[in-house]
Amino acid sequence: MSQGKPFAAVSPLAVPVDATYDYSVPLELRGKLRAGDMVTVPFRNRTIFAVVVKLKDTPEVARVKPIAGRVDDFRTFPPDLMHLCLWVSQVFLCSMRAVLDTVFPFQKSMRQRGFEADAYRTLKRRLVMNKVINLKTDAVERARERDFPDLKRAKSQRAVLYILHDAGGAMPLSELLKTANTSKATVDALIDKGYAALDFIPAHMTVAGEAGAMEQQHTLSPEQEVAYQKITHSVTEGRHEEFLLHGITGSGKTEVYMHAAAECIAQGRTVLVLIPEIALSTQIIQRFLRRYIGRIAVWHSMLNLTERLYEWERIAAGQVDIVIGARSAVFAPLINLGLVIVDEEQEAAYKQDSFPRYHGRQAAIERAKAARCPVVLGSATPSVGSFFNVRRGRATLLTLPARAGDSELPDIRLIDMKKVYKKRTTSTFSPQMLIALKENLERGEQSMVFLNHRGYSQYVQCFRCGESLVCPECSISLKYHKAADTLKCHICDVAHPLPAACPHCGSKGLLKKGLGTEKVFGQLKRYFKDARIERMDRDTTTRRGEYQRIIKDMEDGNIDILVGTQMIAKGLDFAGVTLVGVVSADSIINLPDFRASERTYQLLTQVAGRAGRGDKPGNVIVQTLTPEHPAIYAACTHDYQKYYDYELEMRKAGRFPPYTRIINCIISHEDQHQARDLAYRLEDLFVARIEAMASDRFKGIMGPSEAPFYKLHGKYRWFTGIRGTSLNEILSIVDTSHKLLTGAEQRCVAVDVFPANML
Repeated sequence: MSQGKPFAAVSPLAVPVDATYDYSVPLELRGKLRAGDMVTVPFRNRTIFAVVVKLKDTPEVARVKPIAGRVDDFRTFPPDLMHLCLWVSQVFLCSMRAVLDTVFPFQKSMRQRGFEADAYRTLKRRLVMNKVINLKTDAVERARERDFPDLKRAKSQRAVLYILHDAGGAMPLSELLKTANTSKATVDALIDKGYAALDFIPAHMTVAGEAGAMEQQHTLSPEQEVAYQKITHSVTEGRHEEFLLHGITGSGKTEVYMHAAAECIAQGRTVLVLIPEIALSTQIIQRFLRRYIGRIAVWHSMLNLTERLYEWERIAAGQVDIVIGARSAVFAPLINLGLVIVDEEQEAAYKQDSFPRYHGRQAAIERAKAARCPVVLGSATPSVGSFFNVRRGRATLLTLPARAGDSELPDIRLIDMKKVYKKRTTSTFSPQMLIALKENLERGEQSMVFLNHRGYSQYVQCFRCGESLVCPECSISLKYHKAADTLKCHICDVAHPLPAACPHCGSKGLLKKGLGTEKVFGQLKRYFKDARIERMDRDTTTRRGEYQRIIKDMEDGNIDILVGTQMIAKGLDFAGVTLVGVVSADSIINLPDFRASERTYQLLTQVAGRAGRGDKPGNVIVQTLTPEHPAIYAACTHDYQKYYDYELEMRKAGRFPPYTRIINCIISHEDQHQARDLAYRLEDLFVARIEAMASDRFKGIMGPSEAPFYKLHGKYRWFTGIRGTSLNEILSIVDTSHKLLTGAEQRCVAVDVFPANML
């Protein structure tokens, strides 16, 4: 008789149900079926796809139907990935179906031809593929040492090798034949000799490896070596450990990542690298692509379904050593995971702001636990929570206190703009900043000017009645964009024509107030007429390839001054930049969010770190109206320890994370009265649950209150939150309360565990 458990709990795919269901396992599948397998099951008079969540000895109900069959060719979710799915479902209070839809978004395409066992195989056959030639780096390097003995008389074959090498190790076959002006027989000969391999990628997909010439490992500094050894020791032992790699800007954290990844791969295990945003992490992705040509997959939400399925298959088949991507890459089906890296771990971009609202950093830590491997959280400005974990002994601190090479941290000058305004000079730039920019131009050096607002003006206000023009769908001011001569909402992206008169009183005295990168760009153009000035923000990088073009022009020295938002503040390394100017350090410090101070410190430190990364010293000029603020002062004096001490003291006094955990319930409704009533109903349910609990651990209700952004996308928003010292207790309170709401009420409530912002 077959061994194996006779029942299975499965989670339906692409079906609007939020539960798991028990089925019996047919005899022919017992001992063969595993958690993570995809199966077909009868469900409400039809057949559907489902994923096996767990196998069990007894069902929860008396009568169960049998599983119809297992889906052919589908590679089982690795155990650590299955564990992560269950954890996300439990901690972030979302259904297993919602998590699986995020992990495996192909089931809708599979079911187009019916729920058959060969549906996955059929889907793969529909892929439109292009032929690609990949360089076999190891074989080429071994042959190079002997001067390619089997290519002495094969000049065309050597030429193809050099072209492939210069292209980063991979090229579409058609493009390679055209560039080398040769025939397919030449390429076939290289494949037969083991120098290259034929692969297939989806049509129109970028070849992973076209980043440029291959990059070799660099020698580590003593501090980098210490960090590397500690990380790889945990890799070798197969032991989970959480590391916080705190390295100042330009200290070489990426090099530590890549050395540790190389050692992990040498031991036969795989590596997961998370980055906050694909669009803002171009340089680190390119470095990994150059270092690990052909054995790396880039995973992100911008891949179309065909590209994602192709990468999924490569990863699940073990053809990939490294997956690098944004938060959704945490669900990549890597086998034998040996190392997890989270770069810029403090970034709010790791938090999903739509359902399921998981946190990529926390999910990465949990997956590393399940895989019994180390996780490295890297940052020049660690989050207060991660720093707190080090103090509590939950994480190991690794430090890189000096910049790589001979470069030093930049000198930072703090300019009190209150004194500048008293002298009636320009309200945008202090004399010190203008002089520094002029001198930098005269020396032929590059500058960056940062402002965390795009557009021309931040709001348009009537001079007579004082009313500002507000988005009718969102309760925020419309921003004026001069190039398009329109007003835009930066939440819903709707554009409105600039009215000739105030819609409230009819006055024509409309004043454009506040600064944006478009205005700063225009003013700098007037000050420095001969300078090559570019602007990088969301408005200027919408066209395909524009972001990469600006980066390349900066790297090639074709830009003198780059003006930009957060897009220029992080993850960029330009050796020619010796001056950074911060137009206003006060842009986010007064937001009604308990993390506003922390984010100000992080943003200023990051943008200042763009200066002086080459062989020339860097300078930073920071303009502010609040030079005495601890976050601004600490960023300008490089005193992170003092700042974190201050911030932790503030958090402890206010009972904010990391001393408590917060769950925020966001109530949204087209009717503002119904939104308010539901917020208060939720509060009543929380109070009843707290009173029914025997625990004396701290639990406190936050709100109900109008959200700072009261209206978004036509819906009014209220917050009712809860915080406490026990995550499990407040999860239980929120989960139970939410289930007591009607179905219509539940659809108006978004439960946000570990909220990244309170706006």
